[in-house]
Amino acid sequence: MRKDLVSSAILLCIAAAYYALSTGIPSSTLEDSVGPRGLPVVLAALLAMVAIAIGVRAAVTAPVVAEEAKDAEASWPRALGMLLIGVLYIPFADLVGYWLAVSLYEGLKLSWRMLAVAVGGAAFFFLLFDVVLGIRVPEGLLF
Repeated sequence: MRKDLVSSAILLCIAAAYYALSTGIPSSTLEDSVGPRGLPVVLAALLAMVAIAIGVRAAVTAPVVAEEAKDAEASWPRALGMLLIGVLYIPFADLVGYWLAVSLYEGLKLSWRMLAVAVGGAAFFFLLFDVVLGIRVPEGLLF
């Protein structure tokens, strides 16, 4: 509960600072009805709403009293392993290409189901970034 309240207060401060900075964006003669300040103001308001929701939820819910009040956290080796996988993805994508790298990154267990999900996920991300958004995916030496 205390962590949520502190997080809520920090997020609310960030939202206020973001809003204050967004009001300093100069007006343009080419601006439309929303203007250049429109999106930053909306983002600041959304962040403030999320911060308030987190704070209200933390204040309303009663803390659970347990014998051992320890947060469930991942062990250091697991966290470092996840970091290593993320770091090694980039050079691996340069070597084998986007399709194989994303397929292997999404599904490390070898089964037909995981292979289908991994290839489907790679195809989805390829279509999303390359076709829809026009962002080229990395090409590898092999593929």
